[in-house]
Amino acid sequence: MKKLQNFFLFFFCFSLFTACKNNVKIDKPITSEEISNWFKNNPENELFNSETTIAFYNTRDYAPAWNSEQTRASLLEQLEKASGEGLSFEDYHGKELQNFFQNKKTPSKNERIHIEVLLTDAYLKYADHLLYGKLDPKKIYEIWGVDRKEIDLGKRLQKAIENQAIEKSLADLKPQNEIYSGLKKSLLEYRKLRNDKTTSTKIEEGKVIKPGDTDERVPAIAERLKEVGVLEKSYDASTCIYDETLQNAVKEFQTKKGLANDVILGNSTLQELNLGTKDRYNQLLANLERWRWYPRNLGNHYILVNIPNYQLSVVKNGDTLRKHNVIAGDKTHHTPVFSDSVQYIVINPEWNIPTSIRNNEIIPKASSDPNYLESRNIYVTDSNGERVDPSTIDWSGNAAKNYRFTQGAGSSNALGQLKIIYPNQYAIYLHDTPAQAIFNQNSRAESHGCVRVQNVVELAAYLLSNQKEWSLERLKKAIASKETKRIKVTQPVQVHHFYWTAWRKEGETVFINDIYDLDKEIYSKL
Repeated sequence: MKKLQNFFLFFFCFSLFTACKNNVKIDKPITSEEISNWFKNNPENELFNSETTIAFYNTRDYAPAWNSEQTRASLLEQLEKASGEGLSFEDYHGKELQNFFQNKKTPSKNERIHIEVLLTDAYLKYADHLLYGKLDPKKIYEIWGVDRKEIDLGKRLQKAIENQAIEKSLADLKPQNEIYSGLKKSLLEYRKLRNDKTTSTKIEEGKVIKPGDTDERVPAIAERLKEVGVLEKSYDASTCIYDETLQNAVKEFQTKKGLANDVILGNSTLQELNLGTKDRYNQLLANLERWRWYPRNLGNHYILVNIPNYQLSVVKNGDTLRKHNVIAGDKTHHTPVFSDSVQYIVINPEWNIPTSIRNNEIIPKASSDPNYLESRNIYVTDSNGERVDPSTIDWSGNAAKNYRFTQGAGSSNALGQLKIIYPNQYAIYLHDTPAQAIFNQNSRAESHGCVRVQNVVELAAYLLSNQKEWSLERLKKAIASKETKRIKVTQPVQVHHFYWTAWRKEGETVFINDIYDLDKEIYSKL
């Protein structure tokens, strides 16, 4: 008797749940033959991915998948939450499905078959977007080297239907990442803010404003700095003078956004100041999309480089153990986005000068200055590896491009005291630099693509910390010997070069400068 009472209680509660999501009354289930005939008689362009949808039904002999009211209601509920992921309900037959389920009239058999197929197509497309993102990163980034594991979404849907676990099957496809989760909270906040009718002050671009200058745009600049919270509301800018108080506010803003904090008001700073809440909302959309492109499993022990933030973090078992400032590629030579594994460290490395740098920088300078190569400890070799006297080279033609240029180890070497190698197709690595003063800059997009690391010797010692023979002191002695030495790294450590310009910190959203201008391209295509 008690079991019977529990059954009726469950049935009553379940009916209440599904009634609000699904008013569709089905007298007789549709058949496999009817679904098969639907595909024969209807244009494939009704579906987002007809090939995957047909393959799904083919594996189940065209048996219907959505006879359960609970399963249908669960999918519709998840699709309605798509905006929380930075995606759009309408992209997954949203309105058509919603209208169907809200219609109190009994649907015809053809309508039911149609919705059956649309539900499958909607799940497969939404699952694909959650797992891989909506856009193809290789069409946006100059260099994108992140490989992703392929998942059979048709099999995943089959299992979800069997277990009535639509919500879990979709949730498991999302990035299980603290930054991604934080961005979703920020997206919710900025969705409300972007509808705020309060307008932000816009500043005209133009002539650079330097400390002490008088400019008619100063009052607008001051007003905007007040709006973003770095200048006191009581400040009076009526004199139009770019004074010390205003300079301090600009410097604080530049520092927060990762701009060169030189207090000079150029177009880069003005463009960042002009970004309003709608722009920031779009920036969040771009960053959420980008996180869907990254690997779901970063490993237990890894180095994570955020390119536009010029920072490297070492993470082990979820804990950030150390951080280092870095110098990333400039706007002409982007640091690529990719993942690989640390293999070895080279102490006192030589630098095999890349072809582009050889042709565009070294050869022109060597041709105009006979002492250029010697002064920088650069030697030349032919195709056989034999050294060539630079004075015998014809610098006026293309002959010089047939030689290899190498900078010997030493204090002037562009790679500094050591480099950390994780072999990859881009010939990118972490390394030291003799130009340590750049680390004092707020904006550090200065390299040709490789990542220069502050205190890189300490980072190398950490990577060798499981090898007793390589203490920090031993490493420093090896560097002091000036001999080139290669050391294998025996503990497994992955390296991830990622790119994100927004995240959540202490309950607030942090936005930084999009140094490669990638965000706008992403959200315009979304």
